[in-house]
Amino acid sequence: MNRFIVMAMFLLMAGACKEDCHLVMSHMYSDGMVLQRDVPLVINGKASAGKKVTLELEGPFRTIRRKAKASQDGIWEVKISPLKAATGLTLTIKCKDETLVYEDVAAGDVWVCSGQSNMFFRVFEGVDIGETPADPDLRLYNMKPRLYVNNERWPDEGIAATQALDFYHPTSWQACDGENMRDFSAVGYHFGKMLRDSLDVPVGLICNAIGGSPAEAWIERTALEAGYPEILDDWFDNGLLNQWCREMGMVNLGYPETGATRHPFEPCYLFESVIAPMGDFPVKGVIWYQGESNDYDIPMHERLFGLLVDSWRDNWNNPDMPFHFVQLSSLDRPSWPAFRDSQRKLAEMIPHCEMAVSSDLGDSLDIHPRQKRPVGERLARLALHHDYGTDIVPCGPVLKEAVWNGEETVLSFDFADGLKTSDAQDIRCFEMASEDEKFVPAEAVIRDGKVVLTSEIRSPRYVRYAWQPFTRANLVNGDDLPASTFCAPVSR
Repeated sequence: MNRFIVMAMFLLMAGACKEDCHLVMSHMYSDGMVLQRDVPLVINGKASAGKKVTLELEGPFRTIRRKAKASQDGIWEVKISPLKAATGLTLTIKCKDETLVYEDVAAGDVWVCSGQSNMFFRVFEGVDIGETPADPDLRLYNMKPRLYVNNERWPDEGIAATQALDFYHPTSWQACDGENMRDFSAVGYHFGKMLRDSLDVPVGLICNAIGGSPAEAWIERTALEAGYPEILDDWFDNGLLNQWCREMGMVNLGYPETGATRHPFEPCYLFESVIAPMGDFPVKGVIWYQGESNDYDIPMHERLFGLLVDSWRDNWNNPDMPFHFVQLSSLDRPSWPAFRDSQRKLAEMIPHCEMAVSSDLGDSLDIHPRQKRPVGERLARLALHHDYGTDIVPCGPVLKEAVWNGEETVLSFDFADGLKTSDAQDIRCFEMASEDEKFVPAEAVIRDGKVVLTSEIRSPRYVRYAWQPFTRANLVNGDDLPASTFCAPVSR
């Protein structure tokens, strides 16, 4: 009898020893993942307090081995010197009898593709897909929501998952092929494809965009508490916030008594549910397409956007992390010209933040323009020029100054080589005003690489361009890249 008791105790102890490591990694780790190259890497996870963890990263040229010990909180981490671009790596993590193995790992550049529905808009929904060959070194991490925001009450299990910040389906890294590419962000895919074609290194794309999401949902809580605390009041009752977003939240959640019930449109929700958990997975930068849900209050968006960029950079501990975004396109909404101009100014003010113009690709009746390939490629141009130092024109003409010489107003631009119109017609959509800011149409011609304006205004003080909600403005440079909507003072 005693012998059986001793054996049972031994088996129980052996089982406990086998189980007590509880080795866990972030959901971002899977076969086929891309680790960010050329930066010191910190790889971390969880294990039982005090347990020793061994990490091996095996590649075609060398094997890296590191050891760590889990803290009392169960957190362990190892540091790895910068990796060069590579494929065919294997990452192995061991803790006693537990082993996690990740195969087909690459070292390359990882970009987050985020925002609202125009970033979520998938490749198969576009009209300009172009050639889409399979590419094993373009890796996609496609985070899809469990629920879509619509005018219906969500099922109880969906609401429960949302309360637990479990809003996305589990996913894994996949090499780009004809199937998973079609279901990925169109803007993100065309951005990544151009980087692959230009850089010839592995590229990883993480898409976590949510249709309709407002900027405040993507901002870290303490950043809002310090920079815009009134937005954190009961969001169902908060008149500062987008009424449509609040109404959809109440419908989805079945009209709960207070805004304490969580929803992806709630301030901070998407930061807490998706961005914060990604913070330990190094990335190169972010591409962003959002603003439609904040177009009703331009000063508010200007405050929120800066807080958003700062909180993401803090999250990844990278104050210079590139954050490139798409300017709203053209649509028949009165606020959009001023909103586009505000976005232009934000890009000028925030370091390492560049803007891709899309107003020439808009649809007067559809908030989801279907030409996404040029949008992704314009974002890629920004990254290639500003972040990789390649010799490529990053954008369309950017206003440098407007000067009145007593007879004409002369506008000079950066990135203006080959200045022309996109349709070989006369230049459209320039206007001028005096001190009263009553704008009238101006005639415009291109002369010596500059735009020269004349109008009935005798003493012009302001000039603006493409100041229509849906604009047919046509000024481009030699690379067929459009100029942005702008309003600017005229100097003398």
